[in-house]
Amino acid sequence: MPKITAKLVEETLRKEVQKLDKRVQVLGVEQGKKKDTYRVTLLKDGKSGSADLKKDVIKQYLSQEGKGKALKRALGKAVSHLSIRYGEK
Repeated sequence: MPKITAKLVEETLRKEVQKLDKRVQVLGVEQGKKKDTYRVTLLKDGKSGSADLKKDVIKQYLSQEGKGKALKRALGKAVSHLSIRYGEK
């Protein structure tokens, strides 16, 4: 398994987010405030939001142990939050 870096995480999340919603973009990935998290910033329709993802979830996805269900669920929540929070009125 490759070493987990912010760049690898960003590339991985870009692919997964595009599968969930093609209108959502990953603006950036950085170390979270907590030691074992990454903060992901998403953009949809000009509005941005962010989510914290645990390194273990990303590590599990990259090693294909859990087939990425936990990562997809976490990203799905973040994407749907953007849709609900900034939905058209």
